[in-house]
Amino acid sequence: MRMIKYFILIISLFYFFNRASAQGIVNNGANIVITSNANIYVDGGSNSNFLNNGAAQIDSDGTIFLEGDWTNNGSTDVFTNIDNQGEVVFSGVAAQIIGGSHRTNFENINVNNSGSDVVLDQNQVVSYNLTMTQGDFDLKDKTVDLGANGTLVNEATNKRLKSTDGSGIDGNGTGNIFATRNNPTGNVAGLGLSVNLGSNGSTTITRGHLVQSGTGSFSANSSVFRYYEVSPVTNAGGGTSVTFNDCYDPELNGHNSSDLIMYQWFEQNNSGIEYWHPLPDNNSGSTVPITQTLDLATLNYIKLTLGSKTTPLPVKLLSFKANCNNDNKDITWETASEQNSDYFQLLVSEDGFDFKEVSRIQAAGTSNQIHTYNYTDYKKYDASILYYKLVQYDYNLNSTEYRISIQNCAVNSSLDFVIQNNPATQYVKLRINSNIKEDLYLSFYNNIGQEMYKKRISMDQESRIITVDIQDLSSGYYNLVLHSETQVKTKRLLINK
Repeated sequence: MRMIKYFILIISLFYFFNRASAQGIVNNGANIVITSNANIYVDGGSNSNFLNNGAAQIDSDGTIFLEGDWTNNGSTDVFTNIDNQGEVVFSGVAAQIIGGSHRTNFENINVNNSGSDVVLDQNQVVSYNLTMTQGDFDLKDKTVDLGANGTLVNEATNKRLKSTDGSGIDGNGTGNIFATRNNPTGNVAGLGLSVNLGSNGSTTITRGHLVQSGTGSFSANSSVFRYYEVSPVTNAGGGTSVTFNDCYDPELNGHNSSDLIMYQWFEQNNSGIEYWHPLPDNNSGSTVPITQTLDLATLNYIKLTLGSKTTPLPVKLLSFKANCNNDNKDITWETASEQNSDYFQLLVSEDGFDFKEVSRIQAAGTSNQIHTYNYTDYKKYDASILYYKLVQYDYNLNSTEYRISIQNCAVNSSLDFVIQNNPATQYVKLRINSNIKEDLYLSFYNNIGQEMYKKRISMDQESRIITVDIQDLSSGYYNLVLHSETQVKTKRLLINK
């Protein structure tokens, strides 16, 4: 009897401090207690929302059933006494949004939407189970932190994690889900990647769904809608066995499941050149799970995806440069791998429109090694700027073009920059040294090759210091690229907030 009175008291306080209406529940700062086996139903369709506007706290050992959106605009993570007892069930029939200006630390989430998806509009924490019952969980461009105990449960083809862009295109969203574990082994947090890293200490396993693709003659090829990153790991986990457990049919991105092989993000011999490296085919015509032993590399993290063995994962042209050597022009380009590559055609133009062939160079055919090509153009030209074009042809006469320009070789030019605070937190300060009389461009690229920041820099003197506000960039490693029309400088920056 005392328990019944206590529960009635809690419900009375709940309605005293909160407003229940056709718009759902608005909490302006009340503390709510939901006892064990007690339920709150916020139903009535898409208008049945939960909105937190204040310093609300919910101590829940029961269940909240929600048919509308969850919006936390308050100043708290909402749930207290996180003990794996409370659950929020998203039970709508139309798309449900989890968002607001502040994250929520959910104990457990159950995605049980019978008509659409549950969609992230803010980074969230799930301390225990993220259970997939009905509908997809769309990360968009946000993150879910599973922390030290969270687990993804019951995922399947028709109830899976994905990341879409603003147009709803699968595989184009940048969102991810991650868990941090000490000495992780097995299928960590149910994310679908099995590892055995031994005594590796605190390790973060991240799963994303952004398609991995390249440029050049491989631009038509791309990975499945899933990749993993494990960090930190010595030498990219070389010699470690990993298993890619799942890849559901909607994630295949046009690949046949029996053609899939594993690809490892790779750096060779501390060269600073990183690319997708196909691991030896160990699939033998079977579908996932796929188990592979990783190659030794010089990266401090593992990054993996799946692609087709018949249509290889794209590998970009690593570099294409033209440099002055007295009055001569030294042309150099590098490829990370080539598939059925027949030859390269090098052309030059003095106006950027009318190109003439300079030479043809035999290509490597099919190779997974870095190849460097060199050619010296001894011809004299009248133009102050020359435009070189490289055309790569495969055995089927398909071709892809790359262009660069070079200033008059009579002019000596230089470009360099120094990062003065690395790691950086709220801002990064750079000293730029250049005698190039043209605008420079500075870009920040994240570890999956996305341009996260770009700035044009006018050089009115040969040395200047600039400060870049990085408060909107998340923690992690970034490649800083400074370039003119003729020169490129790249350095690595760690943002650690």
